[in-house]
Amino acid sequence: MTDFLVIGIGRMGGIHAKNLAAGRVRGARLKAVCDTDADVRAAFKAAHPDVEVYSDYREAAEKSGVNAAIIATPHYSHTEIAEYCITRGINVLSEKPQTVTVGEARRMNEVAEKHSDVLYAIMYNQRTNRMYAYAKKLMDKGALGELRRVTLIVTDWYRSQFYYDMGGWRASWNGEGGGLLINQCVHQLDVLQWLVGLPESLIAVAKTVNRNITVENDVAVIMKYPGGATGEFVASGHEPRGTNRLEIAGDKGKIVIDKHKMLYIAYEKSEREINATVTKGYGSTRVKKTRVTYGAIRKLTDLVYGQQLRVVKRFADVLNGKAAEPTAYGREGVRALEFINAVYLSAYSGKEVKFPVDAGEYDELFEKLKMEEKKHVRNL
Repeated sequence: MTDFLVIGIGRMGGIHAKNLAAGRVRGARLKAVCDTDADVRAAFKAAHPDVEVYSDYREAAEKSGVNAAIIATPHYSHTEIAEYCITRGINVLSEKPQTVTVGEARRMNEVAEKHSDVLYAIMYNQRTNRMYAYAKKLMDKGALGELRRVTLIVTDWYRSQFYYDMGGWRASWNGEGGGLLINQCVHQLDVLQWLVGLPESLIAVAKTVNRNITVENDVAVIMKYPGGATGEFVASGHEPRGTNRLEIAGDKGKIVIDKHKMLYIAYEKSEREINATVTKGYGSTRVKKTRVTYGAIRKLTDLVYGQQLRVVKRFADVLNGKAAEPTAYGREGVRALEFINAVYLSAYSGKEVKFPVDAGEYDELFEKLKMEEKKHVRNL
């Protein structure tokens, strides 16, 4: 049995804590929670009198005697708390993003590497999506052949001004470390790099559309991949009926994933073979189509308990010897974050940015953006 501490029991952390308290995670027990908000602590204690409640994560880590901690605090504190727990032998499952700058993420990974006996994982719950998991198997075995094109459209993250006004830390450089990219799109960007890897370089445009915020809610990116493949990424938080679609095209097939359905098209002949052998017409080949759906039962379960529950279950199974690996190791958080930092660097400099990202250059830009925001926005 693994004893858990949930640090930060607001919206998402509250869901994790309630799932653990209700016994929905095999081999796991909620022993303690921690939150800086006295009202939140009081409400949780009233509902769960047997659970220890703390206001300081250090005290909670030292006194609760737990084996594992789930971190669900604002972005800036993720690595600080993770490092504190890991260096004291407490296994960590951190909410996304790993942190807000690629430099800090790299430093956190060095800490985790020095304590490799302690499990460090990240809440990339989209990897449990059966469509993305199937696509990952196809990509790993080279089913699509030579990568030719990647297109990711994520315009279904609609967020009104009311949403931003609910929390002062939301949609700000000083409170959140960015906008649409680092909050909403980090999951899709993790899936993107998980399936096709990071590009060699990118060039981006980021802007704010029809919202009183200091960060982006509209992004367009062009990527260049090794081998000559190209990619396009478009995202927005102001499109009422947006699109969620990922296409990966290779010379031997294509994957198309919408929000709840996937189509895999396998070519009988590769594009190179078609082009080399066609003697009339435009050229074509027979195809085999495979369809995968998200699953009605999974969709319903996610609505009730949250997709993240599967990640917590897998994390507990690893700690209890029932699984070999978590859904995603914490060190993998740096990849989507590096993509995000590269987009910001390109958007605010107007230049093409190459990978790996220069952490020092991004830190300089980041500090400048935070300082400018403080000059023009109160309470930051």
